Amino acid sequence: MDPSPLFQDPLVDLGDEDERLRGIHALRGSAFGAAAGVTSQFLEDAGQYHQRYFDTSYWSWVIGRALERIGDGVKPRTILDIGSGSGNSVFPMAERFPDAQIVATDVSPQLLSILRDFLRSRADAQRFALVCVDATQARYRENVADLAIGAAILHHLLEPERVLAACHTALAPGGWALFFEPFQAGNLLLTVTYQRILDHATIVESESAGMRLLDRMVRDYFMRVRPRGDPVFETIDDKWMFTRAYFDRVAREQGWGEVITYALHAAPNGLRNQAEVHLRLGAGLPAEALPAWAWSMLDETDAGMSDDLRLELAQEAAVLLRKPG
Repeated sequence: MDPSPLFQDPLVDLGDEDERLRGIHALRGSAFGAAAGVTSQFLEDAGQYHQRYFDTSYWSWVIGRALERIGDGVKPRTILDIGSGSGNSVFPMAERFPDAQIVATDVSPQLLSILRDFLRSRADAQRFALVCVDATQARYRENVADLAIGAAILHHLLEPERVLAACHTALAPGGWALFFEPFQAGNLLLTVTYQRILDHATIVESESAGMRLLDRMVRDYFMRVRPRGDPVFETIDDKWMFTRAYFDRVAREQGWGEVITYALHAAPNGLRNQAEVHLRLGAGLPAEALPAWAWSMLDETDAGMSDDLRLELAQEAAVLLRKPG
């Protein structure tokens, strides 16, 4: 498909500058792949990022739950995918909406080229378009999309509210924007539990790979809750953890008609599960990298929460915003 009608600014094919990027569009005159706060993991290290985080089955489940919340009768003709990367949300949306046109956008031409190569083998490749653009700088035309989605993108951006405003412009009346992001409340509880474990560790245990990972996660949390003007955010990949209050405030300021937020995971062993994910993705470590007493501390904290509290203390949450009809 031709993505030009969605954008206020003219587009060019990056293949005119670099044949390896043929089929990926960008704003005319833009410095594609360059944006404040974007680090190497999304650019020159894109291949490693893809191998570590590509998981369409997980995102299919997450997206399915979100669509159930807004009403499974949604039938979008045009879908705007924000921060598409190599396709985690693109492929689930394509399977759910086989008649929809999908515009996949990302600041990384390297990640988009991986997605492009996947799409080329599809019989319906003509219904996709790829645009390399900084999500905070994209200027869409009004009412050009029926559904917008961003799978774990806002927390990477210096000004996430600019993306929400751009989606509000792009969506037709009644359209929904779906985002999935880390939330501060649940991560604070996990961080406090990690710190308890670190405080109880012996000197020898503190030097283990598992404990070093927990220490890194504690420092990462406090880095991400610094004042928003701190220049450190231009140097780190994961910049923010959000709150419901933040999205409620932005929604009021921008004129969204409805905001729904809910925890993606509310299992009785949620902290244990997240710790296992941190070990695996953060350092390639098995659960055995932490001693049994550390897991007991996590289990005790998990057991101290009611089902309702687990829903309130989200570590990862869906944020669904509807443009007034």
